Amino acid sequence: MQDFSLASPAGVVLSLDAVLILLLALACLGSKLFDRYLTYYGLQSVLLAVAAGTAAFVERDPALWILAVLTLVLKGIAIPTAARRLLVRRLQLKRDVATIVGPSTSLILGAVLAGFAYLVIGPQHLAHGLIAASIIPISTAVILIGALTMVIRRHMVAQLLGWLIMENGVFLGGITLTASFPFIVEAGIFFDLIAGFLIMLAMTTGLAESLTTTLAGRQRREPT
Repeated sequence: MQDFSLASPAGVVLSLDAVLILLLALACLGSKLFDRYLTYYGLQSVLLAVAAGTAAFVERDPALWILAVLTLVLKGIAIPTAARRLLVRRLQLKRDVATIVGPSTSLILGAVLAGFAYLVIGPQHLAHGLIAASIIPISTAVILIGALTMVIRRHMVAQLLGWLIMENGVFLGGITLTASFPFIVEAGIFFDLIAGFLIMLAMTTGLAESLTTTLAGRQRREPT
């Protein structure tokens, strides 16, 4: 295993990536626009690709390079682009109004969960000097924020994005611990498969709802 400590260049890059991913999760939690949801998720995925590339460079693992490329292409580009074309442009999903609490309250709850994750799984509970000591609490906070997003949002697309944020948190923790706990990466891939299924379900449901609304409108306009 190569130098993967907090003081190493790789540790600095991964720590910065983790902080930005957490901030993007909070930004998604505080937003009510579907287009911004997709933008924040895409940026998160790009940062995850950078994290996977950094781990691949340090560990000299070709499998991690493949994972980094797939993360960038599928999660960072393909999924946000396809979802934006279908949901925002075709189905005209603009603003998410089906929320239990407002953006300010959502951000406060997200900050509380982030603080809770730091207190429960903080650096003081992990081996000193390891990169995991700073990133695992952040990845846990991202998972909790994703779960909170699923709870406070009522629209299925917004809940799906909350699930994807949770998956990004699992992925971040898996990349951090890949040398010692490779099964976490496998769990992240499993979450990807489930997320892909949910995306197809959301798209199919959205198309069905759009078709039903269009047919109902035509029937009302037709003379009896």
